[in-house]
Amino acid sequence: MLQLVNLCIFWSISINHFWYDYSLLIMCFVVGLLGGGVYVQGYNRINADMPKELREFALSSASVADSVGILVADISSLFIQSCIYQSNGINGAVVDCPL
Repeated sequence: MLQLVNLCIFWSISINHFWYDYSLLIMCFVVGLLGGGVYVQGYNRINADMPKELREFALSSASVADSVGILVADISSLFIQSCIYQSNGINGAVVDCPL
């Protein structure tokens, strides 16, 4: 939920241009901490909760799911970027904004 809140905050900043100084980097740092914390805690929970005979398979499955999630995020970010470009009047987006 916090990652979605951060997405909405950064989307509104990029469209409305209300926050311009270097203090925005603090928000970027917080986003990195949240993402890293979820990543580490996910693997820790698998290690702690899974039976020993299923642990290796579960860790491998989580690694594949992590890579698929990154791929989906990268593809969706192309469309988000094109919508932000469109709202700011910038040409050169790789894809067209679906909105």
